[in-house]
Amino acid sequence: MQDEAPVFLGLGTVLHGANPFNIGNVNDTFRGQVLCADGRTRQAIIKDLEPRQLANEIMAAAIGLASNLPIPQPIIAKVEPGVLAVSHCELADGSGHLVFASADMNAPNVQQIYFGDPGKVPLIREKLAGWSDVGGMYGFDTWIANTDRHEGNLLFSGRSDVWLIDHGHSFTGPAWEPTHFKPDAQYDNRLSHWLTPTMTDNRRREVAGPAGDMPARLNGVKLARLGELNYVAHVLAQGDFEALVAFLDARVQHVPRLSSEALGLLV
Repeated sequence: MQDEAPVFLGLGTVLHGANPFNIGNVNDTFRGQVLCADGRTRQAIIKDLEPRQLANEIMAAAIGLASNLPIPQPIIAKVEPGVLAVSHCELADGSGHLVFASADMNAPNVQQIYFGDPGKVPLIREKLAGWSDVGGMYGFDTWIANTDRHEGNLLFSGRSDVWLIDHGHSFTGPAWEPTHFKPDAQYDNRLSHWLTPTMTDNRRREVAGPAGDMPARLNGVKLARLGELNYVAHVLAQGDFEALVAFLDARVQHVPRLSSEALGLLV
């Protein structure tokens, strides 16, 4: 069993020249370059987030990547004064702001693919339903109480690659408090609304097993250590971080049942 958590999130600095864009995104979002701590420059999608949403993105990405789910490389990036118009997560020393950046996959989201062509909707949803790791996605969203997995939060790359993005509404929502955490509760898993109805009964039963087993993919990695090494504990207050880890640990035993409910198997 693995006893040390991997580090997935990089640190970086946003460079001049990032440009805003909006394709239905709620938060202020930019496309630009980030100079990473390893000296490489990455083209990235940059989001200006409140501290709670920033922590959500980081923790969800760390869990997903530790579980071998396809998530674009995440970066916690500093924006120095005058570089970019951001406002939400100011550093205490006044030297700038923190933002969440992720590698730009140059891939459209699912909504973009069928925007304006409703005839494509069944075909694309059928493709997602047949994706080899759709069970991992159901289990992941169930475990982290992601309330916002709509078609705009999935990317298609090439003919078959799928990427999971935008996890700011995880852990029951973007403005959670520890009192919101109920490990056995079925929060709104939006996959149940638009993807589950696409699946045959046999496919839903096939997916249920991998979905319920998803937390085991961490292979012994401790969530507290994963959050510490990937900077979540630095963004959240100590009590909030401890409450988040306790919620996720306690929720593991409920993931099989809650995933099956989201798949319409226990109704």
